[in-house]
Amino acid sequence: MKKPFRLASAIAVAALATVSAYAGKPLAQQHNPYLAQSYNNQTHWDDAASDSTDIAVPRGFFEITPESVQLIPNESVGLPSMMDTVAGQDIQWWWSGFGLRKVKTMDGKLVEIARSDIPVKLPNYAPISADERRAQAAAVQKFIEAKDEKGLLEYLKSQPNRASSASADQVANGAVYAVLTRDDAFIGCNGRTVFRIDQVDPKDPNSGMKPARFTTLPVSLFDNERARAKTHLPGDMSFGMGMSFNGFIVINTLGGKVITLNRETLEIIDSYTTPGADESFMNSFATGPEANGGAVYVASNTTMYRLVVDAKGKIRDDEASGAWSAKYDRGVPMGAPKIGDGTGSTPTLMGFAPEDDKLVVITDGAKKMRLVSFWRDGIPAGWKQKPGTSSPRIADQIEVDMGPGQDIVQSEQSVSIYGDKAFVVNNILTKEEPQLSRDSFYVNLVNGATRPGPVGAAGFKWDNAKHAWTQKWSRNDVSSISVVPMISGGSNMAIVDGYFAGRWGDRHHIGMDLDTGKTVMSIRGGANPMFNGMYAPVKIDSQGNLLYGMAFGMVRMDTSKMKRIEP
Repeated sequence: MKKPFRLASAIAVAALATVSAYAGKPLAQQHNPYLAQSYNNQTHWDDAASDSTDIAVPRGFFEITPESVQLIPNESVGLPSMMDTVAGQDIQWWWSGFGLRKVKTMDGKLVEIARSDIPVKLPNYAPISADERRAQAAAVQKFIEAKDEKGLLEYLKSQPNRASSASADQVANGAVYAVLTRDDAFIGCNGRTVFRIDQVDPKDPNSGMKPARFTTLPVSLFDNERARAKTHLPGDMSFGMGMSFNGFIVINTLGGKVITLNRETLEIIDSYTTPGADESFMNSFATGPEANGGAVYVASNTTMYRLVVDAKGKIRDDEASGAWSAKYDRGVPMGAPKIGDGTGSTPTLMGFAPEDDKLVVITDGAKKMRLVSFWRDGIPAGWKQKPGTSSPRIADQIEVDMGPGQDIVQSEQSVSIYGDKAFVVNNILTKEEPQLSRDSFYVNLVNGATRPGPVGAAGFKWDNAKHAWTQKWSRNDVSSISVVPMISGGSNMAIVDGYFAGRWGDRHHIGMDLDTGKTVMSIRGGANPMFNGMYAPVKIDSQGNLLYGMAFGMVRMDTSKMKRIEP
């Protein structure tokens, strides 16, 4: 089990991350030999999709100052950001919307080393300059401060870079889920293509990058009717991505398929279709070393699966191969940001030490979601199915209670896990009011800024002796709008980007103690939309600075240069 470090020790570990490829990674968790040997080599940080790290983030209460922040503007919404150490230097790879940026920090400043763009296949799109992108952020801030939702929407729709549909464009033409390989090749998917961007010289931290290579997936792998029936998206497309521990690229589609590809050539090897006629995949997946390195943990809107990729890249769903499936409560469709019914979570693996229960964790689709853990390998001998569960493979489930008045609790975010602790948020508004547009970029800008946002965060602990969850605390005064939360194990806190209820329009990154839920860190960004995480996973660099792609670009936030304020 991952053990929380003392804060001073954790800071020392973080400092060593620049020279040790394993620093910041839970030591009990096995590394995928085909991916970068770093703490952050894919969208959800690691193969377990833990969204956590041992690295400490400073506790305290801060306010942004000009010298504490650096921004590299993006072309569109930029979600994946990853890190590797090359020749002793920390290098960041960031998907900035329609291209891959290679970045490092020099003398406390972000420096772009190289970039590799992909062709933009979107109608009526025209690129804008970095200065124009900064001007867009300033204009959006004025609309937010004036609470002018109509003016904001009209402004976004008038922009040449399709600003109003930026989030949807990221799925269609950008990358949401991606991996960084052991030789620092970036592999991502968008729409119906898979692409790979290699380094010119993987051993040189300042190397340029090669043009992207593409594979277009055949029409036969997509089912528009099934995708449209279960989601509000216009058609079927590739969605999640990972790398099996035996070296095959794996992707899933909205329409219920899992596909394997050769990691070098991008040649399609095999595909699997879910048996349920109305099953869809609306999240990515975790991979693990189980089943001879072929374990893929993927959840449809009805069923949790462990599929197995064999030594030839073929996908197996039979028990003899180590595969299994288990039903869970799919619930009913809900409003944005939920895509459809069922889980809003990318499955997360939990338990890596010999004495730990080996679990895979999601939130289900119930009106008040439950935190559900499945036995990810063998079910213990003599195990009896727990009352109220849908399958004997469910180790335990517990309703997530966010406090009085929170009758609907649902998340579109993966469960963050560190050791035996788990953290979840609520993304559903207590009282939903009509929006002028369903465009998710616009909705994310106004929720919490010009109108109240969803509220709710909660912490849980797993008991290996009792094989059971305990809810440790909940908050109904914290609002996480859309980001994937992270856990800093070194600081024993979960971090979200959002608001304090009742202080709408005043944005903060908020750190909550994993044991008590108490606010132990906040970084005030105010009304500036530059600090809107916009669906991205919250991430940090090896020094504990927040560093990830936000609404208008990659932002690095250095608390040592911020103004300390009273909580």
